[in-house]
Amino acid sequence: MKLLTLIVSVLILIAVLIPGSNIPDVNLVGVDKIVHICMFSAWAVAMRFDFPGIKPWLVFILGMLFSLLTEVVQLFAEGRSFDLYDMVSDAVGLVVGLLLAKPVIKLINRILGQRV
Repeated sequence: MKLLTLIVSVLILIAVLIPGSNIPDVNLVGVDKIVHICMFSAWAVAMRFDFPGIKPWLVFILGMLFSLLTEVVQLFAEGRSFDLYDMVSDAVGLVVGLLLAKPVIKLINRILGQRV
């Protein structure tokens, strides 16, 4: 696993392991699903950045396996639970990330002055 994918993966695991009692209540319906979409969009972009030749379908499958892992891990965190709708949001995030990966990576490379 390369650096950006590792960082994003660790941040996602940290986020899903935060005890439920420590998560601020923002009183906005669906905000947790938006967070899942954003996290897994970032994960898909990171995967395409670190592994430029990887097929999008493989990123999606690996992402869904990671999503399943995050949901199972939450069963062991205080105040957290397995949520199938989180996995649906993760799937949406993966698709969004895959669609945005090329222009985002091009921007990152331009900023870093690398592999354009």
